[in-house]
Amino acid sequence: MNLLLIRHGETNANLEMKWSGYNDLPFTNLTANGREQAQKLCDWFQKNNIKPTHIYSSPQIRARETCLIATNPWKLPILLSNDLRETNAGIFEGLSWKEIENKYPDQSALFLNSRDWGYIDGSESDLSRLERGKKILNFLINTHSNNDTIFIFSHGGIIKQLIAAILETTKVWNVSPKNTSIFEFIFDKDNWYKESNIIYHPLKWKIGKFNDTPHLNN
Repeated sequence: MNLLLIRHGETNANLEMKWSGYNDLPFTNLTANGREQAQKLCDWFQKNNIKPTHIYSSPQIRARETCLIATNPWKLPILLSNDLRETNAGIFEGLSWKEIENKYPDQSALFLNSRDWGYIDGSESDLSRLERGKKILNFLINTHSNNDTIFIFSHGGIIKQLIAAILETTKVWNVSPKNTSIFEFIFDKDNWYKESNIIYHPLKWKIGKFNDTPHLNN
């Protein structure tokens, strides 16, 4: 199975350093540059003859628009999943860190020192985010074949959880997915759950790309 995780293109929230989350807000939509990034990604896929057999996307506007632009040539159905939505940042959503510190000084200080999302009212728990990553991966393994090339368009926060699920770790590594970056994992889904020496076979479990943006490089 060839699995490509792709973050959405640039948004005004990215430029303004505002916290995006589970909800669509006016400044979380793609910028003109974000749409151009998605088109360059589309062109790169075609140039390198990388074709999806299945396409999934977060239903949020920034991910869905990136997906529509980047996969337009193939005219495949786009399957939307709420499990691919961005992490719910609760009361911090839509604010810059300076605004968060001014508005919620106690909660921001507790979060800054611990990175414990439990301190943010209305946010999604660490366990819930981790379980979402596992749920998505298990669905893909149980639904698709090794011949499939799957494109998933999502968000930085949940892509981290998917990576943790793929690498089978409960730790969430400090990865900062770039806009329209690609994380490519090639693996033998038929042997995913087997406990044998197959798990030590490096050709069965490969990382093709990790936070790469070859379509944006001059």
